[in-house]
Amino acid sequence: MTPSLAWGTALIILLGAAVLAGGASQPSRTGPTKLAPVDPELARCQGLGEAAGRDPGCKAAWAGARARFFGGAAS
Repeated sequence: MTPSLAWGTALIILLGAAVLAGGASQPSRTGPTKLAPVDPELARCQGLGEAAGRDPGCKAAWAGARARFFGGAAS
């Protein structure tokens, strides 16, 4: 076998292995694909930027989100 033929064969094998390995890293389609809708109050607060820290509605929305996330009363 000539050196160029050996290199060509090795290159084809490596490219095939790379394609097969890349296919394994694709995300599975078995899980849920739709995300829950975003809380409109939290979205509004995000749009307020720094002013949201002084907004009582945002503070209440954040407290509720923390309670839902941590499963109880937020400290």
